[in-house]
Amino acid sequence: MQAIITTSNLTKRFGELLALDQVSIAVAPGTVFGFLGPNGAGKTTAVRLLNGLLQPSAGEAFVLGHNIATESDQIRARCGVQTDTNLYDKLSAHDNLEVWGMLYGLAGSRLAARIATLLEMFELTDRRDTLVGGFSKGMKQKLAIARALIHDPEILFLDEPTAGLDPEASEDLLLYLRKFIADKKRTVFLCSHRLEEVEFLCEAIAIIHRGRMLASGTISALRAQLWPELSFRIRLLHLHAEILAALNRQGYAAHVDEQDHSLNVALKHETEIAHVVKLLVQAGAEILAVQEERPSLKDIYFALMPRENHGHSPD
Repeated sequence: MQAIITTSNLTKRFGELLALDQVSIAVAPGTVFGFLGPNGAGKTTAVRLLNGLLQPSAGEAFVLGHNIATESDQIRARCGVQTDTNLYDKLSAHDNLEVWGMLYGLAGSRLAARIATLLEMFELTDRRDTLVGGFSKGMKQKLAIARALIHDPEILFLDEPTAGLDPEASEDLLLYLRKFIADKKRTVFLCSHRLEEVEFLCEAIAIIHRGRMLASGTISALRAQLWPELSFRIRLLHLHAEILAALNRQGYAAHVDEQDHSLNVALKHETEIAHVVKLLVQAGAEILAVQEERPSLKDIYFALMPRENHGHSPD
């Protein structure tokens, strides 16, 4: 499958500051791609480069087959970008969307229908004629995302889309994004500091730190790379010596949690768990539960991030 976004050694300098350093990624069409890193890592710079708002200092990138250095107008016509609000405070919600739609060549009934759809989607219909200057941060955030969607873009770039939203609105937006790519005809490039949201939405991610790539790939591939063995937690009714002896005779090492009456067993293949369960039963174990303990995206993130950033959430 040909990538819809590709970068090769993409680099951006601002004077002596190296904001992005030889970043190479490939984003598959019809997916949500997560771009992660702490504050100042270069995420927003990357988004501006990919939309032709900045010129690269070195390297190259293509979006929808267009070169970011020479075909930025074609890229922006087919992409939607939400990096910050920058709404017109002295215009209503409806008029903000109308102005933006007209800039993309929408007019008449087509534009009116699109505005009505987006206002309803983000629960702003009742505030369509209210001046945006009186909106809360969360309402402005929703309107900014609606504005980025006004022309039904093929790629949607989002920078912290749920910032300022309450939990219910955040969940609604995440579910909408899933629907947005359900037909595999739309792609989302998501910069977010909320790792649980990225894990919910994204198949593939890239992690950057101080402008340099730390890792890129599917979440499952990165997990397998960092933790080649699978970990299973087995809760038992009782623990006794013969249970551990049975595992040891077969070459299985187990970490024992006596308080919880559980074992943690590391396996190379998930098919081995059936054999382990059989051994335990034959040794007289009464098994209450078997659960794979799969490292989360948060575990992956902090395993790759330099120690100076441990304890600090990505931003």
